[in-house]
Amino acid sequence: MEKSKPNYYAILPAEIRYDKRLSPAAKILFAEITALTNNHRICWSTNKYFEELYQVSKQTINNWLLQLEECGYIERFIYRADGSKEILHRYITIFSHPSKINLNRPIQEILNDNNTSINNTSNNYLKKKNSKRKFINANPRKK
Repeated sequence: MEKSKPNYYAILPAEIRYDKRLSPAAKILFAEITALTNNHRICWSTNKYFEELYQVSKQTINNWLLQLEECGYIERFIYRADGSKEILHRYITIFSHPSKINLNRPIQEILNDNNTSINNTSNNYLKKKNSKRKFINANPRKK
């Protein structure tokens, strides 16, 4: 089993950031999973690792993982010892495609959620007003 080492960056796709079914902590956990995922899209980190990282209980980590799994963003694979509940290996895979519920959302609705036209109106007014002014350098170089 290879040991997970976090990447410099974590990834939190828009479909997860804006999914109201997920708690904010579950979203952050997903990002951490992406940082720990190897080239085969597999994360080997244990619940114990996440518990210590976020200083929360085992049940809390399980709840966050369950949210991500029920929404279709991850899948957990658990291998137990024969005839026992002892977990030998557990790994998490992330999916490259969003859940089907989010795929049904029209693109125009997504664009409207991220509309910056309100900000542009006031910026255009300021540009027009400032274009008539003469600008003086506040920090001229000393000779």
